[in-house]
Amino acid sequence: MKIFTNSSSISFVALIVVWAQVNIILAQRVIDPPNPIQIRIDQPIRNNIPLIVFGGRPQSAQEPFPETGATLKTDPRLESILEKADRFRKDGNYRFASQLWQAVLLQSGDALFSQDDTTYFSLVQQVEKIIAALPPEGLKNYRITADASAKEIMAQADPYNPTTSLNQVVRQYFLSSLGDDAAFKLGCIYLDEYDFIGARRMFEKIVTQYPDPSISIAQVYARIALCQSFLGEPELAEASLAMATDAGDDSVYDQVKMVRQSLGQITEKNNSVVNTSWTCRLGNSKRFGVMPNVPEQMMKSDLVAIWQFYYEPKRKYSNSIDITGGTLSGERSFGKIARDTMNLEEDKIVKAWKDKNWRPTGHLLFDSGRVFFKSAADMSVWDTEQIRKAARNSDNGHEVLPDWRSLWRNSFMMDDATKNLQSVRRSFGNYGRRRGANFETSDPTQPYEVQLFGDEIFLQASIHDGNLYSIEGRRFDNENRSFDKLPTAQWNASFRRTRSNFLTAYDVKSGMTLWTLPKQEDEITHLDHESPWLHTGGFMSAPIGYGNLLLAAVNHAGAIWIYAIDPAQEGKTVWKSFLGDEPETGAAAWPAINLSLDGSDLFVSCGMGVVYILDPSTGMVRFARRYQRDGTIDKTFRRLNWSNPKTNFDGWSNDVVIPFGRQMICFSSDTNRVNSFDRNTGEIIWQNPNDPRSKKVDYLLGVYDGVLYAAGRETVVAFNLNEEGRMVWGGEQVFDGKTSYGRGMLTPNGIYIPVADSIYKFDLDGDGVDAKKLAVVDVDLGTDAPVGNLYSDGKQIWVHGGNRVYALWPAESKTESTN
Repeated sequence: MKIFTNSSSISFVALIVVWAQVNIILAQRVIDPPNPIQIRIDQPIRNNIPLIVFGGRPQSAQEPFPETGATLKTDPRLESILEKADRFRKDGNYRFASQLWQAVLLQSGDALFSQDDTTYFSLVQQVEKIIAALPPEGLKNYRITADASAKEIMAQADPYNPTTSLNQVVRQYFLSSLGDDAAFKLGCIYLDEYDFIGARRMFEKIVTQYPDPSISIAQVYARIALCQSFLGEPELAEASLAMATDAGDDSVYDQVKMVRQSLGQITEKNNSVVNTSWTCRLGNSKRFGVMPNVPEQMMKSDLVAIWQFYYEPKRKYSNSIDITGGTLSGERSFGKIARDTMNLEEDKIVKAWKDKNWRPTGHLLFDSGRVFFKSAADMSVWDTEQIRKAARNSDNGHEVLPDWRSLWRNSFMMDDATKNLQSVRRSFGNYGRRRGANFETSDPTQPYEVQLFGDEIFLQASIHDGNLYSIEGRRFDNENRSFDKLPTAQWNASFRRTRSNFLTAYDVKSGMTLWTLPKQEDEITHLDHESPWLHTGGFMSAPIGYGNLLLAAVNHAGAIWIYAIDPAQEGKTVWKSFLGDEPETGAAAWPAINLSLDGSDLFVSCGMGVVYILDPSTGMVRFARRYQRDGTIDKTFRRLNWSNPKTNFDGWSNDVVIPFGRQMICFSSDTNRVNSFDRNTGEIIWQNPNDPRSKKVDYLLGVYDGVLYAAGRETVVAFNLNEEGRMVWGGEQVFDGKTSYGRGMLTPNGIYIPVADSIYKFDLDGDGVDAKKLAVVDVDLGTDAPVGNLYSDGKQIWVHGGNRVYALWPAESKTESTN
């Protein structure tokens, strides 16, 4: 939809800001460190520990973690060039200073700059502030060469798709005479693509950073208001419209009137739209985690498994010729026949699952009426309607076959940190040279346990633009078997979370293999320069789509990079951006780095004390924000008298950032709190502990209608994002003294939590300060296993149970009502 695309009128129906005053404040916050959090003790003492309120939220007092996190990419050489340029500026020699400033703009890449060692901005932004503050004579000198370069870029622009050229001008020559016009045109393009965050950034850049705009300021503020209204900020939109009116440009009057009339309608429509697609973990790349409504009859009686697919868990899958698996349909799925499919290893797994409070790491995907399930060694895809049909006709021997299964098998590849830790325990523990050193742990230890209940990365998969992308290990068959041996423990070694794996692309309809990364040496032609394909490293999660690109987090020897690859060219690298190196104290080895997208912002939290925002089209780090890490020194190494500073982190189960308006809400594996930062300035908006009322929550359910829901093994909590993270309800033991052994799901008609062998349904609005229980139903899986991770396809409930996937239906109707 193109409402206003040309530069003389509005592009869309605008959004937010009291931007004249707000932009001055924002600009000042960029220069000055944010104000410290006001801390007050105004809550009762619990367990002899006073509660501290961070931004109005309670948190248990604790010592600050003595480490700042990941090593970020700063460039002292470029900073010294800036210092030299500043000396020329003070001497009035703007010509030479301008040459140095431009050199920094062209060479800075993803280098960062900070004045407080907490919030880091792109070095480009720092240079632009310096140039924008120049007197008229200095700005004129800078533009002599900058204008010529900017004009040359625009002369070569694609007339049908000028986005790349406009981005280059804004990125490298924003303070040239063409910079404001390029930013304005780029903002209008973003508006027409419904990228209101990106559009607002371009327009705000003009009114806050450009010293002498030639673009009508009234037109710019009108567009800012348009963006704000679509983002659900009507008060700021009204203030921006006032700024547009006060600018004295009569040509904007009709646009202002239209936007003001549309504010209520746009906000109401925005709040009612929910994307329930489930093509990656937590839904889609925005990670709001909302699933389709569960039919009412599903929670009116007890549930049984009407179909299940399973495979035999084995200690070393690579020793198996094949893992064919088995299926059960109809009444066979929850009776004695189902129980008889359990072997000794699976019985041990189920017992450990219950005794040690584990949770399955795998997840299901749904696309075009099919369910996608990763087994220990391949991908299986099933038609959901065929499954329901098979359940109805099970007495006639009708069996459903998978739509497709991946051609080859691949073995589980444990990460290096876990292998080294197990090697230490083996070499120096009860059965090694240091007898008496007790290294018992409740964590999964055997490879098949780690795969099913520990490692959140290996079973990752995602769907984008007709392709399925799956994290895999080394291929094997009857002749080519792989063995993942534990290394010999090295004394006092530091263990980094390095890992090796592969990303394989499949055609989502046929299952045909398209390509695999990293490329093997024999697949890469001999080149005199660096290969355009990734050839080393391990993926830290399944990729997400951005236009015609895939974005993925990659681990190179402990350092985290973001790669943009082209799926149409077998995963060829388009750009790559360094984020940070793993700190001395390490990072949690198993959580996945789940990238999030919102408009033209790419959000990354990688469990190393820093959260990032990148430009997904170029990979430039817009800014990085440090947060406090929470951990304890690893007792394994302390008992051995090692000086290794390895630290254990017990934060969130996955690293993910949820974009919500101006907020980026960060869930990180190395902190025991949820942090909300301003996505433009890095200022903290609110902060909450993950045990607000003594019971811990450790995974995100999702966000619906402005409320964020999280859960743990004993409780569910709700935070109001429109009220700076105020906890609305929850936090107590709400499962009748039982434990949840899986992940719940969020739907528009309620929250569903697996609890032991039952499913609890809770109201979204709660009951005052507590969770409001709506229904409880028992579940008979036929395997004595607890209920695992829950999913809905809008027609029934599905369960991911580690090595099994179940389709549930009400027991009273059994199979005859599955249609």
